[in-house]
Amino acid sequence: MKCCVILHNMIIKDERGLKLPCFYDNVGTRVQPERNPCRVQASLEAHRQIEDANTHGQLRDDLVEHQWQLAGRRQGP
Repeated sequence: MKCCVILHNMIIKDERGLKLPCFYDNVGTRVQPERNPCRVQASLEAHRQIEDANTHGQLRDDLVEHQWQLAGRRQGP
């Protein structure tokens, strides 16, 4: 989001004072958002699991262990 705001501000500063036409009607093709309740529920559940402190700790520990294995060393318990 910060990137979009920064880029927007840069464009506004760069194009300030220019009399450029701005036509936003009929640009691109319209799409319908997907409202599949199963996918939304699965996404929310995955987010809850990642936010869970125990799951977060386990994922972190697994990542550290994986990095140790890639480096050719194994971390003891």
